Amino acid sequence: MSKASIQQLPDLFSNLTPNVHLLHLSVLRQQSNQRAGTASTKTKGEVRGGGKKPWKQKGTGRARAGSIRSPLWVGGGITFGPKPRSFKFKIPQKARNLALAQAIASKSENIVILNKLPEIKDGKTKTFLAQAKSAGIMKTPLLFICKEGEPNCAEVKRTSRNVPEVELKDQKFVGVYDVLKANTIVITESAISELEKRFSKLAKGKAKKA
Repeated sequence: MSKASIQQLPDLFSNLTPNVHLLHLSVLRQQSNQRAGTASTKTKGEVRGGGKKPWKQKGTGRARAGSIRSPLWVGGGITFGPKPRSFKFKIPQKARNLALAQAIASKSENIVILNKLPEIKDGKTKTFLAQAKSAGIMKTPLLFICKEGEPNCAEVKRTSRNVPEVELKDQKFVGVYDVLKANTIVITESAISELEKRFSKLAKGKAKKA
């Protein structure tokens, strides 16, 4: 696993200044969209049983009760409990792209660019760890970013999936939170080219404003 001849990110990334508020919104969006939102409780009307008044209204000396499924009773309904819901919220596509570009720019000192991911012939995790250690890129959390269908991409994903805090993402699906939480980011040349194409519109927009 050797480093590529490219040592720096393209100028597109080096000219970006991170916007903390935008990065915060992007991280919040990514984490919120991962929430299942499936927590569910039953109200008094949904709990089984309790149709009959447990005792008469007067003359028993006990408190008035209309149902054994009241929220005051054990086994009763839940007042204002959670119901299945969606936590998702949206950010404009242009803002998402800008946030990701800024996140990559802020991590420029921790990025290693490779011609391609290493070939792991025996498909073993210890071989992956040995190659990563020899290249000096095992400072975790470690994030690999590659392009779908690239050589050795599937091999690295398979051999690294049992290693804590090591993750491989396709450049289409990598998020701001994935980039910011990583201490080391390994990007292939193909992936960085695709990202540069995606973010080139941002540079054009800035040029028009200027």
